[in-house]
Parts: sequence; structure tokens; C-alpha cells
Amino acid sequence: MARDICVAAGERIRKLRQAKGWRQIDLAEHSGVHEVHISDLERGTREPGLRTLRKIVAALDTTLSELLKGL
Repeated sequence: MARDICVAAGERIRKLRQAKGWRQIDLAEHSGVHEVHISDLERGTREPGLRTLRKIVAALDTTLSELLKGL
């Protein structure tokens, strides 16, 4: 069975966040996305909207295409 895209995207967000040495609260502060929302995204239990992804990738200093590449 194919892995769910939300789970894969969440794992990628987590890896990028951890590579910066940030906690979820740090990403929340830099992106303006609530910490609980980030937690849900990283676990793959919430499907991200484009506006949310745009805020997260800007905070992580990456692009949407890099985040979603290969998913």
C-alpha cells in the first residue's frame, strides 16, 4: 500500500525542523502556524492547506517544490 502523502509530508517537515535544531514551538513562532497544528501536520493527522505550507516552508527556508519533491 502506498504511504499516505500527509504522513510523508509531515515526516519531511519534522526532519527539516529538526535540522534547524528547532522544537515545534520554534517553528510555530517563526511561521505563525499554531504549535498544535504543526504537531498534527508532522504526525500526518491533518492535511495542510497551501497557505499553511507557504508559511512553513518560508520559516524553514526552503521551497514548496523541495518539500513535496518525490512524495
